[in-house]
Amino acid sequence: MNIAHRRDHVMRILERRNRYQFGQPKSDLVEQSGCTDTSIQLVVLMAKGKSVSLNDVRRRSGAPQDTPMSTTEALRALHSYGLPYEAVTGLQASGAVHIAKTRGPVIIAENYWAHPQWMGYTYLGRTLKGRATNLQGKSVRVGLSHPLRRSGLTQWDYRLGHAVLLGTDTYEDRTHYAVVRDPNHNSAARPERPAYDLVTMQQLNRMMKSWYTYSLVLAPTRVVIK
Repeated sequence: MNIAHRRDHVMRILERRNRYQFGQPKSDLVEQSGCTDTSIQLVVLMAKGKSVSLNDVRRRSGAPQDTPMSTTEALRALHSYGLPYEAVTGLQASGAVHIAKTRGPVIIAENYWAHPQWMGYTYLGRTLKGRATNLQGKSVRVGLSHPLRRSGLTQWDYRLGHAVLLGTDTYEDRTHYAVVRDPNHNSAARPERPAYDLVTMQQLNRMMKSWYTYSLVLAPTRVVIK
């Protein structure tokens, strides 16, 4: 596949609006801690054309039940599916996007406060307008996800570690966007299922750098969507 074909392939899968971390069958091993498992599940589908359960991902990783997955455990699961991924630190948004569109999807670690928000979404009595509080208690303008009022962070009260999938990139109205799937949707309290969040390069940089002063991604070492 060339870059355009790879983009179309990734977008078609995301636009099915399934595979979120809540509500899936065979997912009792992950419960509230399935963001990395769900991202790996999507990578397997995109790269291998294989549908796997969250429980299967969790068992292959060796991670304990209902705990956040470590980098080592995530790589163990990816490698068990024959996917050549490695942990990379220090990347900028442009570098992560280049890998995603030329090789295959990238799993990004972020602290969730930094994720662009769903414009006007009201959750637990607060209406989101693009501002968040970082881990040092400082108010930060994280901005809004596109499409407006149809994508982005809704669970503002959670600010800690999270994994999202960077699938590819796109341009709309002369703006360069990263195409990101946030697994943290489809709960009983927040049933919305956005296909993806479109975030600017500036927003993606903030997301990546929110991870304890350095960026951490799991990236393919060679082309995995062929």
